[in-house]
Amino acid sequence: MSSKQKILIVDDEKINVALLTSYLTETYDVITASTGEKALLIVKNEEPDLILLDVIMPGMDGFDVCRIIKQDYKLDFIPIIMLTALTSRDDHQRGIEVGADDFLKKPADRFELDKKITSLLRIKEQHDSLLMDRNKAYEYLDYVGVLIAVLDKNYKLIHINKKGADILGYNRDNIINRDWLDLFVAESYAGHVKNKYDALQQGQSDGQEYHEYPIMTITRKEKLFRWYDSVLTGDNGSVASILISGEDITEKRIDEIKLMEYANQLKHSNDLKDLFTDVLRHDLLNPAGLIKSFTEILEEKNPTDEQKRIIDNIKRSNLKLIELIEDAAHLAKLESMEEMVFVRTDIGFILREASANFSHDVKNKDIKLDMIADASYPALANPMIRGVFSNLLSNAIKYSPDNTKITMKVEDVGNRWKVSVADQGDGIPDKDKTAVFDRFNRLHKETIKGNGIGLAIVKRIMDLHDESVGVVDNPEGKGSIFWFTLKKA
Repeated sequence: MSSKQKILIVDDEKINVALLTSYLTETYDVITASTGEKALLIVKNEEPDLILLDVIMPGMDGFDVCRIIKQDYKLDFIPIIMLTALTSRDDHQRGIEVGADDFLKKPADRFELDKKITSLLRIKEQHDSLLMDRNKAYEYLDYVGVLIAVLDKNYKLIHINKKGADILGYNRDNIINRDWLDLFVAESYAGHVKNKYDALQQGQSDGQEYHEYPIMTITRKEKLFRWYDSVLTGDNGSVASILISGEDITEKRIDEIKLMEYANQLKHSNDLKDLFTDVLRHDLLNPAGLIKSFTEILEEKNPTDEQKRIIDNIKRSNLKLIELIEDAAHLAKLESMEEMVFVRTDIGFILREASANFSHDVKNKDIKLDMIADASYPALANPMIRGVFSNLLSNAIKYSPDNTKITMKVEDVGNRWKVSVADQGDGIPDKDKTAVFDRFNRLHKETIKGNGIGLAIVKRIMDLHDESVGVVDNPEGKGSIFWFTLKKA
């Protein structure tokens, strides 16, 4: 692959193209276009390092081409030198307005051409390097488990990490340049927060102490955050922007209130453990998230084969840890629920959706997925029912040998649908068929794999639906059939 920088020449006059190509071909990779329309296609596909653009061309002229390129945010820093026989001030002004970086009078002088190209490419290299460093920093911020954002001096949002956008419920591109105080801060707190940030910009606060205020998600739901703020300065030392990092303490504060209200009523240590579930989840996921980030960074350091093996082992173990923490927290929340809202749901669609989600895992183990559910099956269910489908199918794949079959089926049993997932794994002894759904009961069962949380989640969701769930032997040989029922809609 060529290491030369790429220059696009756009001119409808062949003699001009030939002349410029002869000047540049020894030092650069040269590509050409004879019309503005062709030039735009090449720019999109090739992303040249610099463009020599003729002004007067048939069809789309150079001004239009330059304007379109500069308005595309991914291409706005490709240097453009406009080649023109026009010398009026108005023409130069128009070129500046559409974003031209420099001008060169036709016919081009080789020395002047080389000087302008060298200068602009040097600037582009510096820009690309800064952009790469910035993007790398932003990528690292995306691994952090807190909301991190940058506000300009007028408190408009100019950057937010992925975690922050996910918390707020927005697409990042849709909220950049929006007013932070107006869109995200609860109205009753906006004045207080503005005073805090004003004092920070004016040097009246060093930002070392945290403060708390709630923010509004896309559904206008308030989430309480603990904030740490600092100023970012420009080259001249003046305040350029404000960096804010926020930790969602909504659930933590709720747990604190619950603890205060019910502490005197707690009789058993297990009750106390349940109250702290969300807090423990937060504290455990943070280091697990850091481990994930560090292993990804280590993978970029060209490790040896032995080091790759160790990193892979760390990743797999950490993934299991994160899954265990999430499942435990999910189960704890389910156990604290007393009722659910049910809506009309097509369980056939959910079954096919779950099948599609696990297609990669099925392919890796060369498992045949046989689905006897090709119609619509309206049922009354809560959206959490998806967790039942996912857990049962995931378990079937996990514990099935390679080159076996999993059968998913929906049967009509009167006023209910019966959903079943059959595998050809080792099966479950009769004495364990009831206990397999009990929380953590399998931890000490040598005959049954897993940690017991996934099936405990399944059981709790079905209990909240007031429906049945169970497991029987697969009559087609080895394996088990997990089943559950749902009321027809």
